[in-house]
Amino acid sequence: MAQPNLESFKRRGLALALRASASVPIVPTASADGVLLFNGSSGTEFDKIERPVDRSFLTGQPFAVGAKRAFIEGEFELFPPTKPGAAADSDAVCAPLLLPAGMTAVKDAVAKTTRYNPISANIPISDAKFWHAGTVKQIGAARHNLTNLALAVGERFKGNIRIQGDYDTIAEDNLPNITTTAVVPTVARADNTRTTITVDGGAGLVVWAKSLSVDVGNTITSKEYTSHKESGISDRAPTWTLRLAKTALADFNPWAVRDSAGVLEVGLRLTEKSKLYSELGIRGQIENINEVEIDGDYGWELTGPCVASDAGGDELYIEFGDSTPP
Repeated sequence: MAQPNLESFKRRGLALALRASASVPIVPTASADGVLLFNGSSGTEFDKIERPVDRSFLTGQPFAVGAKRAFIEGEFELFPPTKPGAAADSDAVCAPLLLPAGMTAVKDAVAKTTRYNPISANIPISDAKFWHAGTVKQIGAARHNLTNLALAVGERFKGNIRIQGDYDTIAEDNLPNITTTAVVPTVARADNTRTTITVDGGAGLVVWAKSLSVDVGNTITSKEYTSHKESGISDRAPTWTLRLAKTALADFNPWAVRDSAGVLEVGLRLTEKSKLYSELGIRGQIENINEVEIDGDYGWELTGPCVASDAGGDELYIEFGDSTPP
């Protein structure tokens, strides 16, 4: 049998599109739906249905294959759209990754902001194609999970994505030319970032932070019924981590906030030279306080759950805006 030519394992690409209707699949194309992913990987899983047959000898158990699913994982970058909040050009390039993870876009034309907040119902669905290692995985009716969404000094705003859905077969296919964004996001530095914390709705305090990160914590469940199957988000338990330089306890005492079960709000903003900005924010409680060394100095690493108010949907957010004066 003739063997194929040897090809580099590092060559790979992703195309992903959102369904306009949940029941109508869409076929993403490399030219129109390319997604810039870093260190992408993929795999397949299935429900293993064993038959523990009683035998007169010891051996492994035979099994049948139940519901099949495939996943794509990788890192992606976040940066502002050209016109946050406007009628056009106001969707972030990363929106197709955020929305099936249980996020929705809220736009304000006057404030010039596009904000992505969590939702718990009517979550969008994506279809995706991932070319790698000489094959293509076509994943249908997918939902997403976001981990390590992080704004950190010395880094670009980035996060990790898991795309999970159904698949039928794995096919051989050549990697096409995939069209993605040419934008190179701004690196967070001391002169373009600002971190503000608020306790129980009080006055904001500017602190010296190193990073703020969030794990959205979606549980993606493959659901199968007669004549119907889908991938759904059955639960969400987001958590946050803030690394900052120690403050005077008179200004901010994390132990006092934790012991009083206080609500902490944190926002870390990165503003570009164009005055467009990206902001990652949380509303939550402090669960763990670790005294750590940060660049040789006193530091705190605070962690805890993101907790929504009674209104819901405000436990975390990603906001893109334009701070240019009207």
